[in-house]
Amino acid sequence: MISKFRKWLEQTLENDFATSSVDKQELINMAAAVLFVEVMHADHQVDKREKDVVKNALMESFSLSRQDADELLKQAENRVRDVTSLHEFTSLLHGRLTNEEKVTLIEQIWRIILADDEIDKYEEHLVRRIAELLYVSHKDFIRAKLSAQGDLG
Repeated sequence: MISKFRKWLEQTLENDFATSSVDKQELINMAAAVLFVEVMHADHQVDKREKDVVKNALMESFSLSRQDADELLKQAENRVRDVTSLHEFTSLLHGRLTNEEKVTLIEQIWRIILADDEIDKYEEHLVRRIAELLYVSHKDFIRAKLSAQGDLG
């Protein structure tokens, strides 16, 4: 029953994007961008540093230009307003990313969280939930966090 629902949800998302002629990579980009934006808003304060890290994560993760990253960020911010569950986005990513790509995504999320030099309890809860929905092991979750912290010096 759950697998049927998951398949229906993925097809709905794909159909949603298919009507606007979006390819699968753009679907992945949007799903990741929505997660990044959700994390950026988790503590109810959007810091300019967080927004800059999100843009850099989009450019680095998906080889986007600054202009394309800005546009994707705007689209994701608009889409987040209607989000009731992260499951549709994590489910889509889980089915299309390798384990290492998922760990890299979690690492990018940690960089967003750490951008304002503060880990809010809501941010930490959200990144844990995203990691669980992506089936990222606890070991890889910690590895991603330590790597993001190491990047900060």
